[in-house]
Amino acid sequence: MLVKMRPDATRDEVAAVEKKLHGLGYKTGKLVGTEITLIGVYGDISRLPEGEIEELAGVEQLIPISKAYKRAAQKGAPDRPIYQTVAIGDVVCGGDELVVIAGPCSVESEAQIIEAARMVKEAGGQCLRGGVVKYRSSPYSGWEGLGSTDTESLKRGLALIVKAGREFGLPTVVEILDPGDVPVYEDAGVNCFQVGEPNSKNQALLNRLRTTALPVIHKRGNSLDTEAYLLWVERIMTGGKENVILCERGITSATRYTRNTLDVGSVAAFHYQLSGLPVAVDASHGTGIRDLVHPATLAGIMAGAAIVLVEAHPNPLIAKSDGFQGLFPEQLRTLVRAARETWQLRRRLDREYQPSAVLERDYMARMQADRERLFKS
Repeated sequence: MLVKMRPDATRDEVAAVEKKLHGLGYKTGKLVGTEITLIGVYGDISRLPEGEIEELAGVEQLIPISKAYKRAAQKGAPDRPIYQTVAIGDVVCGGDELVVIAGPCSVESEAQIIEAARMVKEAGGQCLRGGVVKYRSSPYSGWEGLGSTDTESLKRGLALIVKAGREFGLPTVVEILDPGDVPVYEDAGVNCFQVGEPNSKNQALLNRLRTTALPVIHKRGNSLDTEAYLLWVERIMTGGKENVILCERGITSATRYTRNTLDVGSVAAFHYQLSGLPVAVDASHGTGIRDLVHPATLAGIMAGAAIVLVEAHPNPLIAKSDGFQGLFPEQLRTLVRAARETWQLRRRLDREYQPSAVLERDYMARMQADRERLFKS
């Protein structure tokens, strides 16, 4: 259930509604927009005294939510969607500007990550990504990251990417595997956690991330249905956390040519129908083919993504992990330019988007007349 406050509702009135709901045993979450404030109500809604809430000062209306994922769901009307923004450091995701998060698959050395940060900055990226501990499905895969040995090695690896990011004014996004390492990442100065595809259903990790103040990019599991994925995202948000970013990075399919199948249909569903959270697209993992990252990224932006995750390396031919999908510096520069042009195009074309729910009312009213007009024998 959502409590929609009037545009002129005061802070005290909003606080009074929250206090009333807490007194009734409900948890709440709050979304403050430029014009309205929404208060999410979580718990057994069947016993909510709706009349009492509606009578409180500043309340405009109660809006039921039918989705199983309450916090991650889109909270606006079809013709007036409500979108949230999430800050990674001083970079705002899901707002007016496209955000590019770029960097190597993994931090390999101080010289490598410093050069990678310079590459990202010169290309026009706003955030630096890089893994310090790498997930490997086989124990014989070799490279598992600078921080894979013990806590001290993890700290040293995190220090390298944080140093590189700060040197070039780039907030850092780093994948986390172990829930016990959350405070280590926080103390190191990382700006954003990334939950990788293998951990998309790691219940212990997702539960632990509920309590961090840092934003979380949650990558969709490659076998997860569109809405099943949102329920796993919801797990992070159940304690009131709001700064979460969705990420489409490819799903399994019959296709074997690409590493995964980038599901741009779900990107569109997330943005235009199902959720108000910012949506990222990761075509590096979505395709696994360096030369397909550029066009697939642009397709993701047109489908609704506001954030681009992309792997790039000073020389991907010598990268210790996933070099086959990492962009050359020149490719990163051209992708960022094209991505920004695509973003501006989508922003213009979005004005032409018409949700069916808005049109259906008029068409439903004339169904009988149209049947007689069109099917008259």
